[in-house]
Amino acid sequence: MTYNIDVNGRVRRVGVERAAGGFIVSVDGRRHAADVTVIDGLWSLIVDDDPPGAGLRRSYEVAVTEQLSGSGGLTIHVDGRLVSAAVAGTTRGSWGRRGHDGGSAAALANGAPQRVTAPMPGKVVKVLVRQGDLVAARQGVVVVEAMKMENELRAPKAGTVAAINVSEGASVDAGAVLVVIE
Repeated sequence: MTYNIDVNGRVRRVGVERAAGGFIVSVDGRRHAADVTVIDGLWSLIVDDDPPGAGLRRSYEVAVTEQLSGSGGLTIHVDGRLVSAAVAGTTRGSWGRRGHDGGSAAALANGAPQRVTAPMPGKVVKVLVRQGDLVAARQGVVVVEAMKMENELRAPKAGTVAAINVSEGASVDAGAVLVVIE
């Protein structure tokens, strides 16, 4: 299966095929072997560098939140860092049909309010902003502890904190809207 994916405004051609013990993923023609495990909505990825089998491996923790709008938009947290993406030209599967609006490249470009969402179930350790605060793009806004790790979630764009929907110590579900930035 091949997808065109807009990642932070840059379109990448991504191919995914099953292979013994995992997947072969190609990104703009570069092939990588990937081992994927999903536990409680959190993806654990172990990726071999190009070419597969070269012995260079990296691991990533990934959480994906799909947008409600049906646009194919996704909010992806990779090792706690926010990545906005949209899957172009596909209606396969549930892309864009459930979850919470997160920050697609198109929504960022048109100035739509952005929602910082919980990448996985956890507990809010610290809220780093207050309603009305001005924030810079990629500034930390809330810290969530999940699976014994603290993840600082960041603003997808510069703007004003319009709403804070959580307090310190609160438990949150995956995809819960924590902070809204306009």
